[in-house]
Amino acid sequence: MNQLIRLIYASKANFASRPPENGVEPTVARILMQSRQNNTRSDIGGVLYFGDGHFFQALEGDRDGINATYRKIQRDPRHTDVTMLSLKSIQQRVFGGWSMKYVPAEQEVRGFLISRGYIRFSPLEFNEDTANALIQFFGQQHGVMEGETRSAVKLLWRKLFRRNRITENSEH
Repeated sequence: MNQLIRLIYASKANFASRPPENGVEPTVARILMQSRQNNTRSDIGGVLYFGDGHFFQALEGDRDGINATYRKIQRDPRHTDVTMLSLKSIQQRVFGGWSMKYVPAEQEVRGFLISRGYIRFSPLEFNEDTANALIQFFGQQHGVMEGETRSAVKLLWRKLFRRNRITENSEH
């Protein structure tokens, strides 16, 4: 097995997003669905947060898989200014049970940011310490543990997707 690593990056969305109260942003929902399929095949886990027009994501897995995935992300036209915030070897995954955990907790993240002196979610300004602290915060706040089952992940995804589909259909 290759070396286990965690890569954290931030980027700016290259699309106009809906307000968070309208549910999961449709472009983000498509990214999540695609990521979960690809990451499961590559044995990659992680977490994604989208706010204020920015992506913040951690990827965990073996070095080769993470590098290949990050190269795809850098070429993805849905975001710009893809910036690596942290890359380090890890002994254990925080998000081992998740192909891609999505964090919709706007208020909780705002509290974290205020405690660190930020007024809005601007992850391209985060230093490595802040990026790693936010990842740990996500793991602690959202009950992410190795023992969580894939069925729980699938159930959550179905709820998010159904909510998003209802929102999309009501607009047409």
